[in-house]
Amino acid sequence: MKFECHGHIISDGVSYRDSMARHKNGIDLSLIRNNLNLCSEHGITFYRDGGDKFMVSAAAKKLACEYGIDYRTPVYIIHKKGYYGQLYGRAYDDLKGYICLVRDAKTQGADFIKIAATGILDFDNDGRITGPSLGFDELKEMVKIANGEGFAVMAHVNGADNIKNALSAGVNSIEHGFWPDMDVIDYFLQTGAIWVPTRATVRNLIGVGRFSDKVLLRILEAQSQVLLKAYKRGVLIASGSDCGAFMVPQGKGTNDEYAILSAMGINPERGNRAVAEIFKYV
Repeated sequence: MKFECHGHIISDGVSYRDSMARHKNGIDLSLIRNNLNLCSEHGITFYRDGGDKFMVSAAAKKLACEYGIDYRTPVYIIHKKGYYGQLYGRAYDDLKGYICLVRDAKTQGADFIKIAATGILDFDNDGRITGPSLGFDELKEMVKIANGEGFAVMAHVNGADNIKNALSAGVNSIEHGFWPDMDVIDYFLQTGAIWVPTRATVRNLIGVGRFSDKVLLRILEAQSQVLLKAYKRGVLIASGSDCGAFMVPQGKGTNDEYAILSAMGINPERGNRAVAEIFKYV
């Protein structure tokens, strides 16, 4: 069984803008089917989507069984207004608004909730994390609300302190987790949360010329030192490529992530199966 534990079926790995444009005036089922077919051709039988703002992943969930794929989705990413997340999600102003989004996601068939706790990496600025990050108290309340509605929580997080806050707040998985430190390992072990490092989304940019290879390599090295030690100590590591991102095509990106982890001596099987077990609506 091959797992894609973090993907975006809405996109093709070539152009985010063009992919979004194809769904702007209505869901393009042909693109969804093409991407699902690519996944099937690459042997993928489990796909956990990161969500999108055009309801494409919700539509894909209804089609995925035709391609032999167990497909899970949060429907859309939930982010605080003014914070990272608008590319793939919907914003809330306050916790009352957040509750409304969680309940809406439930009515739309969400399998879990995805929260944007931090920004992304700015590759043009030494890989610094963009924008503000959610604080511990807010994250804890958000997780509590999601759990109360029967959902596990997937969290987009970068930065050591932010990772610790998210884990302490009770999220079930850390997505990306770039710029960690060794202390995050104990937090993973204490909570049993899963780490989905999405290394392909950075590794596949090396040599392309779009960003500094020196910066990209530094980001990967900072994560790899902690990731490998975490794995050796028993942290659950799952394979998710962030396929759909630039240079991470559907299907091929999944294979790339497996190869990257394998080269590090990491077998993601236990983490992958934990994702399949935890990230379903209960």
